[in-house]
Amino acid sequence: MLTGAHLTHMMRQEDNAPRTAIMSFTVVPLHNLQLGKGTRIPFGNGFVLQDVPDWVRNETFLDYLSYWDRESVRDAKHAFVAEYDADSIGEPDPSWKGEKPKTIQDSKTQIALLANLALWLRLPSNVCCTVILHSIPHPIAGTEETRQVVLRSESQTPLFCHPIDLSNVVSAQHVVKAAEIHVVLCGIPRDNAVWVALRALWAALTMYSADIRYSLFWVGLEALFGADDSSGEISYKLAQRISFFLADNPEDARALFRRVKKCYGIRSRIVHGRWENDPAIDAGMADTEAIIRTVVRHLLDSPDLLRTFISKHRDKFLEDWVFSRATDPPPFPA
Repeated sequence: MLTGAHLTHMMRQEDNAPRTAIMSFTVVPLHNLQLGKGTRIPFGNGFVLQDVPDWVRNETFLDYLSYWDRESVRDAKHAFVAEYDADSIGEPDPSWKGEKPKTIQDSKTQIALLANLALWLRLPSNVCCTVILHSIPHPIAGTEETRQVVLRSESQTPLFCHPIDLSNVVSAQHVVKAAEIHVVLCGIPRDNAVWVALRALWAALTMYSADIRYSLFWVGLEALFGADDSSGEISYKLAQRISFFLADNPEDARALFRRVKKCYGIRSRIVHGRWENDPAIDAGMADTEAIIRTVVRHLLDSPDLLRTFISKHRDKFLEDWVFSRATDPPPFPA
């Protein structure tokens, strides 16, 4: 297989000629999604949900995939597709601001996975991706034309939805709302409570084992609502903060407080090794998923809340909220 360096050498023009854009693609076929043919919905950072490009189905690179992956790509009706300027596979992403370099393709993969997460946040279902394809254009001999050639693929664990959500049907209207969520997700910086929660949420959704999945959801909720120190009764404080955060009135807050406490009790039995395949986990899982999904959507819908939870003022803000005894938030920190 040709390396990125070889392809860069092949495809660059003469050194003294002006450089023209070399449009490459990242294509992420989606399973279990059926919208109208020709659907095209823009997502964040250059991605579009559209029909799977015809050239992808005929790409010889698919022969190197497993049978299931190959057939799933060919059966998919829609995909997340990003078109961008890149000379080769492995080219550094000029927009990445982290300390360690990141390739353009790695950045596109992370953005695509956030798009799949946005779909789940809007409506949990079995819509998922399992293969990500990266291509660059290759000259067609004897012509001035090029064709896309897939040079890298990535396998992804699908998102597993709760059994009660298997029958949910994602519509174009759901996708439009998910695209709005994705735009916000793409702008969240790293190394803060919100990003930790999103990582835990993704890990939970890709975990089929119920006890580990359940625990990971609570890693996310504790990242968002836990205290900066370890003092106090953890389950009480979490239930108190989450209920004030989500409820619209005191009655709803009390009911939600009891539900969160119950769900956290299941989490404690799991992580302390005292869970013995209790069937109550199914209901607790459904409640926990609904709680964290609603929490994240609530955060993403409010720029002030999101900014506060990303900041160092999160813990004090939540404490002030609880002691105000109001379901409306206190003033946001400057």
